[in-house]
Amino acid sequence: MDFQNYFGTTPDVFNKNCIICPTAGDGELFKTFGKSSESKGFFARVINYPNATVICTKNNLLIGDCVLLLKDTVCENIFLFGSCGGTGNMQIGDTVLVKKTFNYESFSEMLEMKRTPDSYYPSHVLVNSFISSLSMFDADLIKQVYGMATSSLYLEKNYIDWFEKNRVMAVDMESSAVFAAANYINRKAICLMYVSDHVSRLAPTEVPSEEQKKQIIVSRKKLAGMISAFITAQPNLFKQPEDVQ
Repeated sequence: MDFQNYFGTTPDVFNKNCIICPTAGDGELFKTFGKSSESKGFFARVINYPNATVICTKNNLLIGDCVLLLKDTVCENIFLFGSCGGTGNMQIGDTVLVKKTFNYESFSEMLEMKRTPDSYYPSHVLVNSFISSLSMFDADLIKQVYGMATSSLYLEKNYIDWFEKNRVMAVDMESSAVFAAANYINRKAICLMYVSDHVSRLAPTEVPSEEQKKQIIVSRKKLAGMISAFITAQPNLFKQPEDVQ
């Protein structure tokens, strides 16, 4: 995989804080960072700000490649930001920080329900730093949850009992790949998401109500704002050594 083809730019333009946005339109929420420059590759659009590089991916199947390519940049901290499905008592518009994610990226293994999936974790340093900063915001805005990464929207409903048994509250398609790849290249990663659908009540292909749409808009803006404020307010926060999982 060629760096220039993927990102449409060179490694030297990247910031130490990289925000990966797999959900269409989420990259535009970080304009508060200020003046920006932009490039487009075959698989991602890159928006560079003074404090962060925002990467808008075009294909979540290649999001692991995106993270691996960051090894050639000065990137230190990766923020995965996007939408997820909620389970249990999660509500549309809830915001979450994923403490642990189960890897069910394999469609075949998910279909056969044969195994207990491996678990992947975010950076303890980055998670603890973000949690400690919640005093800047309303701490109740973010729920710390277990998640599951899946490659099938169809098969999600088969796992409702499994979600409850394993305390899974959020389902996405990127977190385990991002955590695994970040660990592989020795970078810190965190996953912050907003609930845009509910596995047992509202499928991703169904249209939310007008009230739910408004709540999603409010929540994604607030969460993006928290990420922006966290990065901007604490530029020297990440100089401590990482305890890699």
